[in-house]
Amino acid sequence: MTKPELIEKISKHEELQGLTKKQIAHVVESFFKEMEEYFVKTKPVKGKDLKFSWPGFGTFKRKHRDAKKGRNPKTKEEITIPAHYTISFTPGSHFKISMNESLAAKKGKK
Repeated sequence: MTKPELIEKISKHEELQGLTKKQIAHVVESFFKEMEEYFVKTKPVKGKDLKFSWPGFGTFKRKHRDAKKGRNPKTKEEITIPAHYTISFTPGSHFKISMNESLAAKKGKK
């Protein structure tokens, strides 16, 4: 789904009929900007990953990856992959149940 598609879907929610697509886009932009700033600017507590949880939907975690040796697949030359952060996502229980119910419904139609 693209950003415009998300904004379009949100704009069709009955309880948001008084908002323009531009206002909805601003809220969506603000949400993602806040998440980005949290993961970029917040100093983690030693031994704990930063995380953002939305009950029922899931948890995003910032994880540190140590530097490691790798290999360039084209040249076979050994390279050092620098230490970096990455984001992982773990779906919440409600999200998992919803996904699996839709899968079960599709299997039942066959």
